[in-house]
Amino acid sequence: MLMDSPLPPPLSHIRTLLAALGPERIWRPVPAPDGSLLAPGDGCDLRDLEGYLGNLDVAGKTVADLGCNLGYFTFLARRCGATRVLGLDSDPEIIHIAGQLATLHRLTDVTFTACDFLRQAPPSPCDMALLIDFIGRRIITKGRIGLVATAAKHWGAHELFFTLRPIYQLSDLPASPDLLQAHYPGFVRGDAFYLADALAHALGPDWSLRYLTDGRFAASVDQRCHKAALLFTRHASR
Repeated sequence: MLMDSPLPPPLSHIRTLLAALGPERIWRPVPAPDGSLLAPGDGCDLRDLEGYLGNLDVAGKTVADLGCNLGYFTFLARRCGATRVLGLDSDPEIIHIAGQLATLHRLTDVTFTACDFLRQAPPSPCDMALLIDFIGRRIITKGRIGLVATAAKHWGAHELFFTLRPIYQLSDLPASPDLLQAHYPGFVRGDAFYLADALAHALGPDWSLRYLTDGRFAASVDQRCHKAALLFTRHASR
């Protein structure tokens, strides 16, 4: 896992790159190898972020991290035993810095690629795709859950891991109930939009859903105020 070469970039160089990005483009805290923070990201506590993967088993698997930003969860998956991790983001500047951070942390078998991963399928998929906090209000209101589901299946052959809110109050979404119903027929019920159900429907019958719990996330779809960790597993071919 540890790299013999090339030499890691100076911390001053990394800080300069991060400062040029600006805080609005840094989604997660960026730690240095000694644990100090190079950038605070969105302000989440590092201990909370460590719990995002919870009891997700990535050991011995290849993993694609969709919407990786600067690679926080890409690196975490590698440290948790993934054999190879691919970080994907549409921003080439972000991807360049993520690669610099991989060198700084001396991690091998971690690769970053800039591409439109929602529309560009890989030559061959990884075992698992991570979509952490990827589906939110903007994806929902633009009617893109089906697009995300298709992309996830392209990049992850066997398992798909999402963190998201399984249910949204309609008042939390910047779209009318009629528009949501047009995008997702049958998943606007009462005062809420049922995101986890809509996603499961978009993935199709070949995938089964399991809620992963570690004390931080929702234990079931009924806990609508909590973010949930969802693992979809493809049924074995018969």
